[in-house]
Amino acid sequence: MTQFTELSPINQISVDPQDILSIKRHDLVPLLNDQYRLNSYADHIIQAQSVLLNGIDPQLTQQLSQTIEQVIAALADSKKILKPKRFNGLQKWLGLDIEYDAGQVKYYKDLDRLLDQANHLSRKLQIEIQKSQSRLQQLTGLRERMASYVFAAQEFLQEYPRFVQNAHPLDNFADRLSKKINTLQTLQASNDIAMTQMQLSQQLSFSLLDRFKEAQQVLIPAWQYHVQQTQQSNAKVDLTALDDSREKLIGTLRKSLEK
Repeated sequence: MTQFTELSPINQISVDPQDILSIKRHDLVPLLNDQYRLNSYADHIIQAQSVLLNGIDPQLTQQLSQTIEQVIAALADSKKILKPKRFNGLQKWLGLDIEYDAGQVKYYKDLDRLLDQANHLSRKLQIEIQKSQSRLQQLTGLRERMASYVFAAQEFLQEYPRFVQNAHPLDNFADRLSKKINTLQTLQASNDIAMTQMQLSQQLSFSLLDRFKEAQQVLIPAWQYHVQQTQQSNAKVDLTALDDSREKLIGTLRKSLEK
């Protein structure tokens, strides 16, 4: 599981002086002769971030949670459906034993279908988490890039008067650049909130998967084993073990749904 990373403000991110100098030369100095292009300053970073700010599909986690809820309901019904029964001659003649066996077969088929569906959704969720982690890594790099562009603009704003002699009274480039810096900082702060939400979504998805995998790999096989033992012996100790394993399984699945 990836550790939750707290995002520091971009003005606390270390920047490369050579990179800052390059941004000034290639992105800021040309604006003196074409001030209209100031509107597009750092636009490539903004656009790249907007494409990546997509968290894990909430419908996928919702579908997995709903399937787990159905599994829990099915397990709760197992105490009644799978309880061993003895049939007398009349009941057998009426076919109640066949009806009982058919009900158990249907129960197992329905439970297997739910478990297969949950397993399929869990694999899809794992893939989504990996994609989300990759996007976050790219966004982290873009944050550092944005920090450089903001820092370069702040320095250039201080240096601007030296570039311009006999500035026209209507020249508002410095004011526009200052507003652009504020806009970039505000936008990055908003993107940082979205990145934090992406991390939170990952953590919740990890918890859901961890609990389900524990149930799938350990508790469900243990419960199935106790079901088989109970059906073979009908011993009281086996019934107790079956009840205990079922309740532990249900408890683990319910914990996976906790937010």
